[in-house]
Amino acid sequence: MGAITLGEMQANGPQELCAATFPQKLRLLVLGPHPDDFDAVAVTLRLLADNGNPIQVGVVRTGSGVLDTYRSGLTPEKKADIREREQCDSLRFFGLPDASVTFLSLDNDDDEGQLCETPKNLAALTTFLNVHAPDILFIPHGNDTNSAHRALYAMVQKIAQESSRPLTLLLIRDPKTVAMRTDLYVPFGQEQADWKAKLLRFHDTQHQRNLATRKYGFDDRILEGNRQIARSLSLAAPYAEAFEREVYSA
Repeated sequence: MGAITLGEMQANGPQELCAATFPQKLRLLVLGPHPDDFDAVAVTLRLLADNGNPIQVGVVRTGSGVLDTYRSGLTPEKKADIREREQCDSLRFFGLPDASVTFLSLDNDDDEGQLCETPKNLAALTTFLNVHAPDILFIPHGNDTNSAHRALYAMVQKIAQESSRPLTLLLIRDPKTVAMRTDLYVPFGQEQADWKAKLLRFHDTQHQRNLATRKYGFDDRILEGNRQIARSLSLAAPYAEAFEREVYSA
């Protein structure tokens, strides 16, 4: 059984994702253009880690989202170092070994430090995906106000279309997603939400930026999105993470 399993699922409307959907041998890769993209769907990933599915993580090095006022003398490289340490700390709290994460030095734009779509980046991502050969790839949704989310999706889609291996994409809904179809969701309660909030607060640069610019924390921003997902699906659980599925056959 391979990644096509998810593509063969038939459902009238959104379907709850459960560990039984994922045989243990399925290899999972989470690919994020920012540190913290992993954490946005941490409850789902914890479910699958507990199921025994091997998880690898690829994170683009970037200092985006770090206010100049966060600390004195911050260069773009120092900002990227801080965000890398935050991601390592959150993944250790999650329970993944350091060897499970790769930080990718890709080209970002000069103004915002966001991943951009270039032939060089496309080649590097192709190599990275060929090395890890995932069955399931989690990435942010391409219909998103964040340019790095759009760029990553566009490049991954090209890679998947040309790949000789089947690949299922699970596209993540986050607060900047404009619109998407919900194919799969994972409901969760307050205890899991409290755990996820603690995980998110390891990203202190993002937490402080949200407090300064939005007057509420990074954890509250993500969890409010999870509340909205649960309400939109009329779930009994107060929170949910949601995904759109794209399946590419070899």
